[in-house]
Amino acid sequence: MQISEVSRIAIGTHLGEMNEEDSLSYQGSIEFSLLNGINFIDTALNYRGMRSERDVGSVLEKLIQKEKQIHREDVFLSTKAGIIPGDIDAQLRPNNYLQEILVDKEIIQRSDLQILDHHKHVMEPSFYEFAIQQSLKHMHVDYIDVHYIHNPEVSLIVLGEEAFYQKLKNLFSFYEQQVEEGLIRYYGLAVWSAFTESPGASGYLPLEKVMNVAHSVAGNAHHLRFIQAPFNHSNQIAATDVNQLVNGNWRTLLQAAEELGIHVTTSAPLDCGRLTNHQYGHVDELISFVLKTPGILSTMIGMRKVETVKKNLKLFNKVGS
Repeated sequence: MQISEVSRIAIGTHLGEMNEEDSLSYQGSIEFSLLNGINFIDTALNYRGMRSERDVGSVLEKLIQKEKQIHREDVFLSTKAGIIPGDIDAQLRPNNYLQEILVDKEIIQRSDLQILDHHKHVMEPSFYEFAIQQSLKHMHVDYIDVHYIHNPEVSLIVLGEEAFYQKLKNLFSFYEQQVEEGLIRYYGLAVWSAFTESPGASGYLPLEKVMNVAHSVAGNAHHLRFIQAPFNHSNQIAATDVNQLVNGNWRTLLQAAEELGIHVTTSAPLDCGRLTNHQYGHVDELISFVLKTPGILSTMIGMRKVETVKKNLKLFNKVGS
């Protein structure tokens, strides 16, 4: 699938309980989505204790391999790594997973961890190689369309700029190898605040500098093509604040991404459910606001129920592509 063919709405899989009820609900909504015009799925290794990726995989295995209703190239898949995951099916909380799977099996060392409050983040290529293999297995696919570094600002704050950018360069080199091997098509950074912080803040990432790292690794042939950041009615920074310097000119994040040839996907259109009270307007109005904002390739919307998928498809058709 070409990037230009992805649906403006993507099915997000972040929220929900790590139980069979929510898994069955997610599987139903993912299947309905794929059969009714939504071709973009966004997930992460750590979402719902690995259940989200496995739920995606159950649907893809059914629709692609068993029933042959769709082909792999009909689906655009993005997932993420960097945060220490747990594995609910193996009854391993993140701290246990860290020790029993990652450290004991020498995938990473404890010294590879960047710890900030309750966040544990990793930038070592060995972890991302492991994570990609796990994601491929969970989702029953041979390749991932976009693999994101998940919340890299955690490592940036802990390491400081010099050490962080060296690790970023090593990780980009690894990603380019993964592209060559056909395991991923593109890579990117999925952040919570890094691209919308004020310049000079400890967790701020200048997009142009990140792009320069990719250029230093692979020249114009690099595959850093995506970023993901929150955008919603109460957090419009990506479209309003000129905090990114590109070619000597200050730009908003959305303007900077367009100028640098980066596709922007957005998360948290309802701010993880916090905007769903009447103070901010009707849910349809909140999602419409995001869909009508120029410069966004696709917005990730958590859709655990088929009814939610139907409502958002109706809304999207009303707003127009």
